Amino acid sequence: MAFFSKTRGLVSGIGLVLIGIACLVYGLIVSISLRKPPVDLYKADWETLHANQHVVVDLDFLLDGYMTYSKNGEVTTCFYVVPDIQYTEDDYYMAHFMGLAAVQKDFALYDRIRDNSKEWWNDETGMVTWAPETVHLDGYLRKMSKNDKQYMTEYLQEMGYSDEEIEGIITPYVLMTNGSSMSGIAIAGVITLLLGGVILFFTFRQIIKEKQANEAISSNFGRSTYGGTGYSGTAGGTNYYGGGGGSSFGDDPFGTSGR
Repeated sequence: MAFFSKTRGLVSGIGLVLIGIACLVYGLIVSISLRKPPVDLYKADWETLHANQHVVVDLDFLLDGYMTYSKNGEVTTCFYVVPDIQYTEDDYYMAHFMGLAAVQKDFALYDRIRDNSKEWWNDETGMVTWAPETVHLDGYLRKMSKNDKQYMTEYLQEMGYSDEEIEGIITPYVLMTNGSSMSGIAIAGVITLLLGGVILFFTFRQIIKEKQANEAISSNFGRSTYGGTGYSGTAGGTNYYGGGGGSSFGDDPFGTSGR
């Protein structure tokens, strides 16, 4: 049981330390990025964007959600598709696509923007006036996860894009608007790091104490077994002193003394 307890302590401590370092580093990187001047998504070249970049946008065009997270059967986070709308002399077109993470309280707003966008985009009569509802977003770009990339790809396939086209039009980032929570993540990282350090400290202290106790037991065992044996000669014969039992023999009963 002691072995498993020490092993569990080492594994838990090291795991918490690594998680704490990761949270601390990531939180600090994003927090520092958010202090830099932001880039306007509607004015930027999306091919030059990078992870953790501070961005702003007055969002007025949005497509459907490509992925959701649920808890207890209720959707808590929805990832919408944000297109990079460009135009030529003849028409508008969607040049690139990225994700937008939205929490539950913002679903109604983003759904209205999506519905208005799709109504105007799909209108073939010219009767729908472009009068969008906008929302100002200030956040940072998170690199897409494997799931983000997969579900975004499936969404664009349903829109009719080929796999070759999709490789060139996905901008592999998700716009996160909860940048203010990055300081909280950094603080959580420090706490987790300290907790892991405490667990490792007490685990190593237990290992050292047990090692010292085992060494003391081994040392005492050696002294009691071998330390008391001695031989001394006398005028009348040879005396043998046994270290363990303390037994002694007087004159040599066979008359061999002095040989």
